Amino acid sequence: MISVKELRALGASLSAEKFRHQLGPFALIQRPPGESTSETLATTHLAKRGTIEMGMLSLIFEFEDLLVATLPPLGETDSLTIGRLPDCDLVLEEGSVSKQHAVLRWSQAEQRCTVKDLGSRNGTFLNGVIIMDREVTLRDGDILSVGYVQFWFLLTETLYTRLRTSAPGMGSRSG
Repeated sequence: MISVKELRALGASLSAEKFRHQLGPFALIQRPPGESTSETLATTHLAKRGTIEMGMLSLIFEFEDLLVATLPPLGETDSLTIGRLPDCDLVLEEGSVSKQHAVLRWSQAEQRCTVKDLGSRNGTFLNGVIIMDREVTLRDGDILSVGYVQFWFLLTETLYTRLRTSAPGMGSRSG
């Protein structure tokens, strides 16, 4: 993972096109993972809704301290699995995340990404609303919650613009 601070330097040195080529079509931005114990990871434990909601809010105000999840390169149409298993494309070592929790699907032709829960114990939330077993399209700026792990889904162009226009140390911008 790369920090937003480190990414800011990369964004300043690259054109928007080269930045997108480096990162891919979208970014998943999260708080640094907390420490987990092997006991916590042995089984999935239930997540509390209030904790998920507080985590969503903190993403907006802690921008400089967030991390960008490293994702494999995406093809024209591609799927990424999210879960605790080592063979997932995005491995989250957090006890509230199921072994195979959710799947993201990218369509280059449609320029869209969807998410679908894979029958996880805690469910997958989009902007605080559980999505159950349906596939839902992600929009630029959405907050995706997988157990206690929240991601800010940003199109690469949006992230590039934000990195170049917001001053370091700023939280969200208004107005």
